[in-house]
Amino acid sequence: MKIHIDGTDGSLTAVGAAVRAMATTAGLREDYATRFRVVVEELVREALTRECETDQPDVQVAVLAESGTLTVTVTDQGLPMTGAQARAAPSRRLAALGFVDELHIASHGHEGNVASCSIRVATANMRYSGAVLDDTSQRVSDEEAESIVIRRMTPADAEGLVQCIYRCYGYTYKDTTLYEPRHITHLLRRGLMHSVVAASPERGIVGHAALFVQREGDPVPESGKLVVDPRYRGRHLAERMAALRLDIAREEALPGVWAQAVTNHPGSQKEVIHLGGLEVGVLIGASPATVTMADLENINQGRRTLIAMYTPLHSRARILHPPDQLGDLITELTTSAQLERSVDSSSSLPTGRAGRTKVRVMAVPSTATAYIRVAQVGPDAGSRIAEELDGLNAFDLAVTYLDLPLTDAAAGALATELERLGFSFAAWLPDFAPSGDVLRLQRIGSHPVDVEHVRCAREEGQRIFDFAVSEWRRVRRGGLV
Repeated sequence: MKIHIDGTDGSLTAVGAAVRAMATTAGLREDYATRFRVVVEELVREALTRECETDQPDVQVAVLAESGTLTVTVTDQGLPMTGAQARAAPSRRLAALGFVDELHIASHGHEGNVASCSIRVATANMRYSGAVLDDTSQRVSDEEAESIVIRRMTPADAEGLVQCIYRCYGYTYKDTTLYEPRHITHLLRRGLMHSVVAASPERGIVGHAALFVQREGDPVPESGKLVVDPRYRGRHLAERMAALRLDIAREEALPGVWAQAVTNHPGSQKEVIHLGGLEVGVLIGASPATVTMADLENINQGRRTLIAMYTPLHSRARILHPPDQLGDLITELTTSAQLERSVDSSSSLPTGRAGRTKVRVMAVPSTATAYIRVAQVGPDAGSRIAEELDGLNAFDLAVTYLDLPLTDAAAGALATELERLGFSFAAWLPDFAPSGDVLRLQRIGSHPVDVEHVRCAREEGQRIFDFAVSEWRRVRRGGLV
């Protein structure tokens, strides 16, 4: 659904009412739908009140419901908000209170301002019942384990996957999309998720692993959504599914696959390494302390640190422009990954380049995380990012990630400048953006983080962990290379 609004009486209320009706029809609770409506109305109101070239504003509102998520996008041609204005905007404050699951903000110069908010409307499908299994469940026999078939998932398996999720988690699994067969089918058919299942002739789907993207069009998917029926643990289903998942990535001609491996045990790191992956970064405090893993040590001394890992599948020659202090590390990583890259650390910020910096911002209140993606570096890059950070102060963020296009000759100089804002090295992510490789920086907030109870699978991982933590501490102290 698309609507054009010019600010006439009643138009704002009409949009809000339509959005709320769609949300409740899709299954969202009425109180949540009302909260979502309030944020949408504030985004539209903010767009209508911006200074613009024409006498009458032209605001476009697009509503999209798919894969269990309702998304409303508001586009206008007005003057972008300053950081101070964004910080004080009601939409930001309401989003920070959890009225929406995600808030995206982007300003693309002559292309206009784009703001979108989304909320998950999928809920656990209460048709499924029966015993929820745990680690004490009786293990299957050798004969039954040998009958398991590891294969690519099809839409016909959606019902079986929902049952598997229920048997393993009841209705507590965090991704509620996987409780609704039609949403699973949509993800598979749109190519937003490539899944592998472990199928038993007697019990149906007993395992699942997937490749998925955060946003449609992202070149490199993340591996995850691993589920294994407790009765089949110890039968190496995860490893077998991971191997087929990687074969699918090759069939799809993907440049590579990335993963966020936990550090309270080295098992998931070893799995990626076994299949040809390597450690490419450290995400300090990336996982909330409330996230725990059954039967594993879960020391709660702050937000947990994850290891960024990458498995290269296809190589394309690129020239990268990291800052001086990261040149040796990036060179070492590109060599280890056997990717054809040239590293040029001579970088300077643009002074007369046409066009402003293009930035997209996403805040996820539930995890106290924000993402800033820089698509184009302009002369105003440093001040623009500072403004965006100012606007994010409405959220109590634990960590803010900033992705820079490493193929941009200004990337290295900008990364160095951003140290004054508290950004330090997080990860090198090959082919992560349409333009090529990405340098991910991280800005750690005031939430406690745990970097003491980290287990790395091998020496290479320990080295990059030590480097990332030392860079974080150096930048935090305001030190120089």
